[in-house]
Amino acid sequence: MGGGAVFAEAARLGVELTVGIEMDVLLDGREVHLLAYGLDAAEPRLATHLEAVAAARRERTRREIDLVNALLGADAIRGDEVFVPGRESFMRPHLIRPLVERGYFASYGEGRAWFAERVGTGVVVPKPTLGEAIAMVRAAGGWTSLAHPGYYWKDGDPILERLDALREMGLDAVELDYPYRSCSPDLFSDADEAGFRAALRAQGERLGLRFTRGSDSHRLSDLERVYGPAPA
Repeated sequence: MGGGAVFAEAARLGVELTVGIEMDVLLDGREVHLLAYGLDAAEPRLATHLEAVAAARRERTRREIDLVNALLGADAIRGDEVFVPGRESFMRPHLIRPLVERGYFASYGEGRAWFAERVGTGVVVPKPTLGEAIAMVRAAGGWTSLAHPGYYWKDGDPILERLDALREMGLDAVELDYPYRSCSPDLFSDADEAGFRAALRAQGERLGLRFTRGSDSHRLSDLERVYGPAPA
């Protein structure tokens, strides 16, 4: 179903849709993820950046497929199962998940660690700074939210204390509701998730930030993990 048809069906159902993206950006040299909503994706500066990112990811994925097959054996992963019609953004999960399903790795985490250690292509995917990305989104008529800040907190980044500075940079919102426990049970206990969410809400309200929510669900199985089995 094309984009126009999706919006038409949403209108028929009375569902409000918006154009949004998740961008890889740099905050003090570290990659973080920035959500953007209400965009005009055709705005020239943003469109140029997104096209460059897509081209770099496509080339990186081509090289990764060759490296994986050289290391694990011919046809461990096939190009036609990665470069499928309708898929415009190519990421590591598109390679790792099929390999896990075929038994090359015991878990996604094991596959991810193997890729980090063994599969380097030299392809650089463009990443603007957080401030540059916020400026691009605003020029495209959109607004921004910091994705899953609890992960940065778990990595030792004092993200709660940095929200004042991020607000000054133009950040509009933070992703408050996120299923850390169900997505990453090895990192988060129920108490961790609840405590971080309470602290983030208090800081966000003090700063006048908006709140967003997300499940990070890319497949039906991801949605079922977060929300339970889909009705028949």
